[in-house]
Amino acid sequence: MTDQSRTSDSARTLRRRRRIGIAMIVASGVLLLAGVWLAVTALMARNQLNQARTEVSTLRAEILASHWTAARATAADLANHAHRANQLTSGPVWAAAAGLPSGGEPLRTIRGITASVDSLGRDVLPQLVRVGERLDPGTLRRPDGSIDLPRIAAVGPGLEKASTTLATATNTISDLPAHTWLGSIDTARVDVLNQIIEIDGALKSADLAARILPTMLGQDGPKRYLLAFQNEAEARGTGGLPGAFAIVEANHGKLKFTPLEGDVTLGAVAAAVEFGPDYHQLYDGAGTTTLYGNGNLSPHFPYAAQIWASMWRRYSSERVDGVIAVDPRALSYLLAATGPATLPDKSQVSAANAVALTESTAYAKFGDLSFAATTQRRDYLLGIASAVSKKILDARGAPAALLRALGQAADERRLLVWSADPVVQADLAQTVMAGIIPTTTAPYVGLSIVNDGGNKLDYYLDRSLTWHATGCGSPRPTTVTITLTNNAPASGLSDYVTYRSDIHSYPVKPGDNRLEVSYLATQGALMEAVTVAGKPGTASIGAEHGHPVYTVDLELPRGTSRTIVLHLSEPAGVGTPIVLRQPLVRPLHVRLEDAACG
Repeated sequence: MTDQSRTSDSARTLRRRRRIGIAMIVASGVLLLAGVWLAVTALMARNQLNQARTEVSTLRAEILASHWTAARATAADLANHAHRANQLTSGPVWAAAAGLPSGGEPLRTIRGITASVDSLGRDVLPQLVRVGERLDPGTLRRPDGSIDLPRIAAVGPGLEKASTTLATATNTISDLPAHTWLGSIDTARVDVLNQIIEIDGALKSADLAARILPTMLGQDGPKRYLLAFQNEAEARGTGGLPGAFAIVEANHGKLKFTPLEGDVTLGAVAAAVEFGPDYHQLYDGAGTTTLYGNGNLSPHFPYAAQIWASMWRRYSSERVDGVIAVDPRALSYLLAATGPATLPDKSQVSAANAVALTESTAYAKFGDLSFAATTQRRDYLLGIASAVSKKILDARGAPAALLRALGQAADERRLLVWSADPVVQADLAQTVMAGIIPTTTAPYVGLSIVNDGGNKLDYYLDRSLTWHATGCGSPRPTTVTITLTNNAPASGLSDYVTYRSDIHSYPVKPGDNRLEVSYLATQGALMEAVTVAGKPGTASIGAEHGHPVYTVDLELPRGTSRTIVLHLSEPAGVGTPIVLRQPLVRPLHVRLEDAACG
C-alpha cells in the first residue's frame, strides 16, 4: 500500500469516528432532552393530580351540603386538571420511555394513573353530582310527605354507565406495576386506588338506592313491613329483646304506621319456618320459633325476620313484604336530626335520653314484678315508640341529617332490613343493613351474647375481644380472648332488672347475670382448648353459615369480670378479618393482632 493510500484510509477513518462521535453527542443530547422533558412534565402532571385530589375532598363536602352549583364547578375544574395531567404524560416520548422493558415501570404507572383519572373526571364525577342533585333529600320529598320514587328510578342508567367506567379504571390501576424503583409513584398508585374505592362506595350506595327503594316503597303498589323495636338491656343475637312492633305500609312513596302492638301479641305464636340442621343443633329447645322474644337468638337477622314475619301471618292472616328492626340508639340518632318527641305525660324523649329512658328509666319507674307494673311499663314503652315514630315520620326539616343518622344506624347494625322479595334481598345482602352472617373463607371474628338470665342487666355489660393469630402457614394457631364485665350497681336496681328466670343449681345474688357467650370462628377452624376465668372449661360446638360456633354458658356475678380464652387452629384465610359487631348498649372493644406475613 502506498503512502498516499494509507493517508486516504486514515482520513476516512477519522471522518467516520467524527461522525460517530457527533451521533453519540446528538443521541446523548436527545436522551438528555427526553429525560428533562419527562422530569418536567412529570412534575407538572403531579401538580395537576394534586389539585385534582384536593378537589375530590371539596366535591365530597359540597355534595353532602347540597351545594350543587359549587359542586358542578368543582367537578368541572377537577376534570380539567385530570385531563391536563393525562395530556402531559401522553405523546411519543412518554410512550417510548414507558415501554422500556427495564426501568420503564414507574412511567407506565404514571401514564395508567393519569389516563384513568382523566376518564373518572370526564365520565364518573359529573354523573355523581347529577345523581346527588336528583336524590337530594331536601327536594326528594313531596309536599304531602311522600317520596318522589320516579326521580329515584330515573338515575339508574347514568349510575350503570358510571359504574362501568369506574370498574375499568379500577382494573387498569390495579394491573399497573405496584413496586417500582420510584417509591413516590408506588404511593401515588395506592392513594388513587383508595380514592376510587371511596367513589365506588358512593356509587354502589346510590345504585342500591335506585334499584331497591322504588320497589320497597311501593312504586308498583302497597308494601307492608313489620317494624320491630329491639331492647339491648336484654341481649339477643341481633342486638336486643324484641318488644313493641308496628306494621308500616308504603304506597307510592307514602308511609303509614298502624298502632303499635306489644310483645304479648305474638308472644306464643308458632312460626312455620325451616332453616336446616345446623340451626336446629344450635337453637333447638330455646323456643326461637315459638317465642317472639327468642326469635332473634341467632345473630343472622334474616332468620329472626322470617320467624317474625311468619308469626304475624299466622296471627293476622296478613303477609308482610319485609321486616325492619331498630333499637333505641338508632332512634337517638334520628332524634338528633328531628328534635325531641313529646310523650303522653308531656315529658320529652330526645337524642340525649332515648337509650336511658327505654333501657333503664322505664325499669326503675315501673320496677316490680306485678301485673299492674308490667302493664304500666309496657304502655310507657309503647308511648315512647309511638311518639318517636310519629316525630320521625312527620319530620320535614334536616332530611340530609336524617339520612346520615340512618346511615350511622345501619353501619352499627342498629337498623336491620330483610325483604321477602328474593331479588331485593340479594341486593340488601351486599350491605351491613341486612345483618347477615356471611358465608366466607376470610378470617372471621364473631362474638354474640345472649342473655340467659331473663333479666335486664345487659345495660351494664362491657365487652372486649382480642384476636391473635400466630404464624403465616395455614392452618395456624389463633387465640381469642373474650373479657366480659358486669358493671351493675350494688344497689338501686328494681326487681324487674335483677330478676332471674333461669334454672340454676348454685346460689345467686341480685345483680348477678348469666350469659350464653358464642364465638363464630373462621370457616374450617378447630377448637383445641378453652379456659374460663383461668381454668379449663367446656364449650358446646355447632355451626352457622359455615362458621364453627363455640358457646360457653357463663355465670357473671355483679361487679366482676370473666375471661374466656379459646385456643383455635384456623385457616389463614384471605384478606383482613371480618368482625361481627353485635350492637348492645355499650360498645364492643376489638383488638386484632395478625401475624406480619409478606
